[in-house]
Amino acid sequence: MQVIKRLIIGFAGTALLASCGAGGDDQGTEYAPNMYHSVAYEPYTQITDKEAGRWVTSIEYVRDSTESNFSDHAEYHNSNYLNPFHMNMRLPAPNTVSRNKSGYLPYRLKKDSLQFAAATLVSPLDTTAANAKAFLAEGKVLYETYCDHCHGAKGEGDGKVADKYAGVANLKGDAIKGVSEGHIFHVITMGKGLMQPHGSQISPEDRWKIARYVKSLQAAK
Repeated sequence: MQVIKRLIIGFAGTALLASCGAGGDDQGTEYAPNMYHSVAYEPYTQITDKEAGRWVTSIEYVRDSTESNFSDHAEYHNSNYLNPFHMNMRLPAPNTVSRNKSGYLPYRLKKDSLQFAAATLVSPLDTTAANAKAFLAEGKVLYETYCDHCHGAKGEGDGKVADKYAGVANLKGDAIKGVSEGHIFHVITMGKGLMQPHGSQISPEDRWKIARYVKSLQAAK
């Protein structure tokens, strides 16, 4: 029994020492290598060596040996031969700006551009009667999620947070009641005063819906 224990300890020690022999191009012994090497395409990692990871290859990726684009490669190879220079992520077309899935361009106005935003930004939401009620209903839900706790249910600056921190804006006050939807959109996006930016938490379309709902609160008696 003692001999078996010594053999096990000796084998484990040898394995540990072998794994510490990394240097130069030798990365040492890897245990569970698939935890370190992605088999999927990665935009910023291109392994063009088709033999990389051959020793752990579990599947031979052969589609048609006559087509160089789909020839056999080992586990870690992840270059896309369908793209120029075997890139995994295509370069955008020259002089173009990507839009999100809803068609919105990146918001590039700076925080101190509130006056410009208030004067120029116009809501892209459809204002026809068929959609007006739906947008207000959605804006109400969003307002209750992101704004109510500070500004209060009616926008009068009396939310629960306002009980602890002074300076929460009364959205129905004279200083704010007449602002445009563009003004509200910019403040939601970039923040103002004590209010922190919410552009990373709320999509552009939802910010416009909140702005529309805030205007309805301001119009209410």
